[in-house]
Amino acid sequence: MAHYRLDHLELRGHQWYARLNVPADVQAKFRRRKFRVALKTTDRKVARDRAAFKVAEWRELIERARGKSVDEMRSWREVLRRADSEDKRKQVFDEIVEEALRHHGFLSTVHFDEEATEEERAKVARHIGVATGGIVETSEYLDEWINSLHTKSKTTAMRRQTIERLAAKFLTLADISRKEVVRWVSELRSELSSATVQRLMSDCRVYWAYLRSLEVAPDIQSPFERLGFKKPKHRSWLPYEPGQAVRLLKAAKGDLTDLIRLAMYTGARREELCALRLEHVKADRFEIMDAKTEAGVRTVPINTEIKATLKRMIGKRREGFLFEHLKTDRHGKRGDQIGKQFTALKQHLGFDDRHSFHSFRGTVITMLERAGVPESTAQDIVGHERSTLTGSTYSGKSTFEMRKAALAKLSYPA
Repeated sequence: MAHYRLDHLELRGHQWYARLNVPADVQAKFRRRKFRVALKTTDRKVARDRAAFKVAEWRELIERARGKSVDEMRSWREVLRRADSEDKRKQVFDEIVEEALRHHGFLSTVHFDEEATEEERAKVARHIGVATGGIVETSEYLDEWINSLHTKSKTTAMRRQTIERLAAKFLTLADISRKEVVRWVSELRSELSSATVQRLMSDCRVYWAYLRSLEVAPDIQSPFERLGFKKPKHRSWLPYEPGQAVRLLKAAKGDLTDLIRLAMYTGARREELCALRLEHVKADRFEIMDAKTEAGVRTVPINTEIKATLKRMIGKRREGFLFEHLKTDRHGKRGDQIGKQFTALKQHLGFDDRHSFHSFRGTVITMLERAGVPESTAQDIVGHERSTLTGSTYSGKSTFEMRKAALAKLSYPA
């Protein structure tokens, strides 16, 4: 029979034991209601230190049984919330303190009081603050926010990276102030482009608004607003002149040569071509199915100038991607790597940032316009939304024969 209990210690006769109640939600997994082990000492101070290690091990087992990480501290807040008396709240708080001490390498409060540095005291205090809800870590609601987004995988990944960068700079929401954000922006501008920094701040504003909606962040003006960015001037891509397009084609090698040739005679986007599957390629046409917009899903006639290229690329295959050697990245895209090859090529040939692979679309549109092709037909070929009320509301799509005749007018210098 126990004489008395103190924290997670239990004295039975002259022997100290460590003990911990198993939470009801995991009792079935452990097939017990209580952990208990002899500490093999009659000294209370030694027993307390030994018990700290055992209790830490048991709690780790409990958290793993729940499918949670050992560092997950938000569960303590719910325990505190359910505590229906001051004594129970004090007991829970004492357990939080013990966990914080153990997590940072202290065996007891005595050990902490005697040996902790100022930096270690700050870390323990922060640990306790996070566990009790008095302090909120910047990344704490990141996963919840990401799951609430309805964006493409690449955009979602970029936003996650932004908030991870924010959390690395500001560990808690309490660390974030307008003054410190302005300083951070100055640091970022020294290593990143202005456009990139603006994108980062935009992601931070959206995340901050989400935290405010949860009443986690203070209901004040966002520290990421009005940081002095000038609205960038809109810049349109410059189309390649026919001779410039041929120059790029002749300088390219391998898959990039084929990609440029197809773009020159279709006006298709890079990713549309890279994602093109053989089952969507016919003798006289191919179907763009993986498009950026609804208008981008379309049928494109095959110009006679690219028939031989397509025949060679397909060979005897009947399925798979037209560009079979490109790798799909983690966002499901296949054109990024070859896009980088094109960027290196056009820079080597002296083209600036106003030209990109996207410029081939402008080349095709410009050449069709010069050849007298109706604007609506050109828009149907490249997958643009109709730009006029008449064209978008009352006019039907151009016929396959109209598009075929239009593309036949494309002519590049030898």
